Amino acid sequence: MPDQDFTYVRWLGDRKGIEERTKVWNKIIIGRRPELAEWAEILGKAHQRKIQIFAYANNYYAGYAPETVGQLEKLWKFVGER
Repeated sequence: MPDQDFTYVRWLGDRKGIEERTKVWNKIIIGRRPELAEWAEILGKAHQRKIQIFAYANNYYAGYAPETVGQLEKLWKFVGER
């Protein structure tokens, strides 16, 4: 099996800081769209170069990991449309 280039990204956040604001992980607490927009650009370039991408978010990054991933997906599609 040939070697394949890949990149690994984890959005972790500030556990203590976000736990001061919430203990319920059902919505975005900290807006991260600007950062995610930058990541969409960077990862889009990696994707164009056929680099496999592993990207993970936890709740401490913005408050709700599934929505963080959803925002990245929307931003990724926007970057791809340009």
